[in-house]
Amino acid sequence: MPYNNDDANAQKMIQGTHYNEQNFGKWDDQDLDYILLSHILEKASGQSYETLFNDMYVYPLKLKHTDFVWADQQKLKEIDFLFNGQNIDLNAMHGLLGAGRVAMSNDDLYKVSLDLLNGKLLSSQNKDIIYAPGNNTSHYRGGLYTKNNHYESNGNGYGYCNFLRISKDGQNAVILQSTDSSRYGDLSNRADKIYADLFGK
Repeated sequence: MPYNNDDANAQKMIQGTHYNEQNFGKWDDQDLDYILLSHILEKASGQSYETLFNDMYVYPLKLKHTDFVWADQQKLKEIDFLFNGQNIDLNAMHGLLGAGRVAMSNDDLYKVSLDLLNGKLLSSQNKDIIYAPGNNTSHYRGGLYTKNNHYESNGNGYGYCNFLRISKDGQNAVILQSTDSSRYGDLSNRADKIYADLFGK
């Protein structure tokens, strides 16, 4: 079913979701959680998720090069986000609202990450709850993997990939973004090496 609107998309997701008792108590990260949460926010506020996102991040943080990937091509060019000649179904991407699908320049990505860690967007108490080591072997929570002295995030899809390595206080960071996702593993390893060389493990 093609994307029509957020209501129809949420209903489609709900209808396609089934409880599996064998998975009870097991960690599993799914886009569905973010999609449903974004829809709940829309219903509770009476505003679109895009408006809520802009009001929470873009305007207060004065982000200049951030937008949803279904923005007009000129805006995406300003962000340096291009789809590398692939045939992209923007409707399918729009259907994953809440699960990423935001393009950012390196400087905007750093600013948002820093402000999530330094108390500007999250209280210290909430940060400690959200970014405590996860109850899974990869220690993944709130979009970040918890390492000894830093956090990591990785993104990959539609020919595009990005890697963030940032210290727990947000002061040191390495960000790599590429339109060559065929080198995902190599670029992830390079991000790790650059961070370790600059700031230690």
